[in-house]
Amino acid sequence: MSKHSASLKYVYKIRSSRLRKAKWNLTLSIEEAMRNEEIVALADSTALRFISEIEHRENQDPYILIIRNQIHALKLKDNVASNKKKISSLYKKLYEASFLSSYLSVIIDNNQDYDRLNSKKGFYLNGIKYKRLLATTSGAKNSTVVFINSEIYEELNRRIDNGRNMNKPFVPARLEAYKSLVCSASIPMPHPNGILVVNDCETSFFSNVIEIDDSVTKKYPKMRYKENYDITLNESDGYGLILPSLSEKWAKQLGENYIPSGFCIRNAFTKGMLFTFDFHAFAEQIAKSYIVKDIWGNERDIRRAEIILTASMLKLWDSYDHLEHYLHNCKQNNYTFSVTKVTPETLEDERNLNYQFIQSLDLSDEQITALITPTLKEIHDILGLDPYKSILFLNGKDITANAFYKRGNDFSKALMADSSVIHDPFIRNKIYGMIKKRINDAKVGVVKVAGNFSTISGDPFSLCQNMFGMEVTGLLRAGSFYSKYWNDKNVSQVACFRAPMTCAENIRILHLENTPEMSYWYKYMDTVTIFNSWDTTTHALNGADKDGDAVLTTNNKVLLDSIEKLPAIVCVQKIAEKKIVTEADAIQANKNSFGDEIGKVTNRITSMFDVRAKFPKESKEYKTLTYRIQCGQNYQQNAIDKAKGINSKDMPKEWYDRHAAVASKDRDMNLRILADKKPYFFGYIYPELLKQYRSHVKAYEMNSRERFRIGLSELIAKEERTLDEQLFIQNYYDYMPLSISKSVMNRLCWMVEDVFDRTKEAASKAEFDYSMYKTMKPYSKKLVRELSDVLEKYQETVKSHSLAKRKTRMTEDESQSARMMFKQFLKQEVFEKCSNKEDACNILLDLCYRKNATKQIVWDICGDQIILNLLEKKGHTITYPRLDQHGGISFGGSLFSLETTYLKDLA
Repeated sequence: MSKHSASLKYVYKIRSSRLRKAKWNLTLSIEEAMRNEEIVALADSTALRFISEIEHRENQDPYILIIRNQIHALKLKDNVASNKKKISSLYKKLYEASFLSSYLSVIIDNNQDYDRLNSKKGFYLNGIKYKRLLATTSGAKNSTVVFINSEIYEELNRRIDNGRNMNKPFVPARLEAYKSLVCSASIPMPHPNGILVVNDCETSFFSNVIEIDDSVTKKYPKMRYKENYDITLNESDGYGLILPSLSEKWAKQLGENYIPSGFCIRNAFTKGMLFTFDFHAFAEQIAKSYIVKDIWGNERDIRRAEIILTASMLKLWDSYDHLEHYLHNCKQNNYTFSVTKVTPETLEDERNLNYQFIQSLDLSDEQITALITPTLKEIHDILGLDPYKSILFLNGKDITANAFYKRGNDFSKALMADSSVIHDPFIRNKIYGMIKKRINDAKVGVVKVAGNFSTISGDPFSLCQNMFGMEVTGLLRAGSFYSKYWNDKNVSQVACFRAPMTCAENIRILHLENTPEMSYWYKYMDTVTIFNSWDTTTHALNGADKDGDAVLTTNNKVLLDSIEKLPAIVCVQKIAEKKIVTEADAIQANKNSFGDEIGKVTNRITSMFDVRAKFPKESKEYKTLTYRIQCGQNYQQNAIDKAKGINSKDMPKEWYDRHAAVASKDRDMNLRILADKKPYFFGYIYPELLKQYRSHVKAYEMNSRERFRIGLSELIAKEERTLDEQLFIQNYYDYMPLSISKSVMNRLCWMVEDVFDRTKEAASKAEFDYSMYKTMKPYSKKLVRELSDVLEKYQETVKSHSLAKRKTRMTEDESQSARMMFKQFLKQEVFEKCSNKEDACNILLDLCYRKNATKQIVWDICGDQIILNLLEKKGHTITYPRLDQHGGISFGGSLFSLETTYLKDLA
């Protein structure tokens, strides 16, 4: 996000079972934890800054940078014992400076462990006693809780509470979520010269909706279509305003040279977006007044504010007596406004869909073909492993010379430095592995369309009108939206999607408008999508708000042609009980939040789409499944409500569980439309299921040939079958691990399979001489033996990481973090054995490229040295493809020509 971000901090992340086996008193060194992937990297946050202040560890970043520079300098010096010793000592200092022992993440394996961790006895890690601090919203889904060194707990918790009214009742889960805002990765900003907190802007209107209410029946939700339903919309839900002058100042602090459309911010109990809007100009030109009432009822001069916060942003505003009371506590506890993300200078021109955006659409085979063709063409473009198309595949179409410094992995940099490295079997395999992943992604709906993700904003004109007590009209009428990106392309309507999605009712077509007045007032909001204040679009988008939520918009014709105009679904809300929250309440709220129930509900809905494809649209089965899919939105909300401690109903088991369906009242119907299997395309999300499916098909194929003397496909195609054959086919389908109905996503998956499943890697036609990566410097045999041992350790670590990734279904971020940690540890081991970078690179190249061993270690440890060696031999020039409408290289629908640049000419 920023060139100004602080160094990553490292903390332990361990399972509660690990502590249990150690009898709640574990000793764990940093080195062992790195090997076991029990350390994670955290970006800086308010919580980490507080801990550093309490422990007097502030301003560590300059010290860390000095250590890193010293290590780098030693790697360029001779490989002698004294340098090795210095490197070892410096790495130890680096870990000590970067490691926070007072912050601990614990993955809770069961509630009994959690109770024991929170008992009076507590637990110890390396002699430190820990106490529960909080569970973040995302952490709780993965059953992960933050514990803190008990010695700093009281002070840290006092700062987090920030002088709030402790006698004010809250929903325990909500208070936990508000407190956990301190854990958001963020960068502190200069304090604004005055802030203002105002009431949210609410609008009321009538709209046709589908109401779902599960409180009026014992079992199934009641669904009613209601005309002229009374809607109250919080137009400013989650957003406020920032003056252009302060926006520019903050951008410079982040190392940017443009005025962003908005910032996602944090402060004490504060979360949301600040959009760049000149509310001083509004006061002068529209309101003709500078005086507004703040949320506490006090009159304020708007000229003394650079930031406008709304009630929905400052979550605990009514826990403070007035603005000065809040700001005094923020100053006393050293809270600052900080930024978690900033809107980009420009939006992308292409973005990927996902299966949730596609599965509810009624697409013909021809439409699916048209939808996936651009993606298939791009994959075909790269399959030949042309070096320059490979560079585009790895970096994107808008590549420039500066991309060599700013982004791109070592392989793309190597290709820019010398295109002949495309013949390196290792690089070919790595790129081909990425292509295979891209093919498999396409099978699950990750297909390119023209468009982009952009942050949602409400209409700031409406917010300002409300702030000054004026009639709220806004600049956008009901059904109209503003997007400078699409306006500049003369596009009048776009399809709009937001994840998570449940049903067709969650998709909207946005009709875009642009007037001189809009261009003037929204002039700084050029990379966001502005919603009007008068319709149910946010309701339709599964309860979207404006605190940083983003939507995908595209003018893709296939999608626009297939989207139906449907009423929004409105689920009757349940109210959670408020109380003076105790530690026991917070712990129970954590337990209620453990596990991803929303994900389970979403998967069941996908299975229902798959089953529905078996039936005609006019059938009772189709209509019943449509009802159940629509109810899925209610059950997603119920899963969220459960985490808040609200007594909410689960999706009926007979909808997705065979045993429950058999025992149900409407047994035959429930079995006919039972959604108990994941659709075929899900096999590429859950590889074990695909493996089971293929084993199932293979077994029945062999069985068919043995019993009936014909292949399985021939048996299925037979018009007249014996009873034995009929039973065999029935069992084949009944016991199939995945559903193979002709749903839109299964058909899309099969189309991609038909194109690519027989594709083989293009063989290299030339022998590759890896010595092009080396220098002529000699090295000792002793160093070879020592680095051979490191290589063996690396291979073992890679295997254990791959196993852990499969077993725990790590997220991509978790996997990358774990890999970064053991990669860092291996670097340390390599340079403690061989302190000279050039020597280490030459030795590892010979060890890995001469033998059939993993070559990844060379690129992990010495990738930058390999690039340097290539550049030295090529006179420090790089060659890359740049966009050129007259160019001779065609890729992804665009033309490119080659550009050669001397690196010394780069800024």
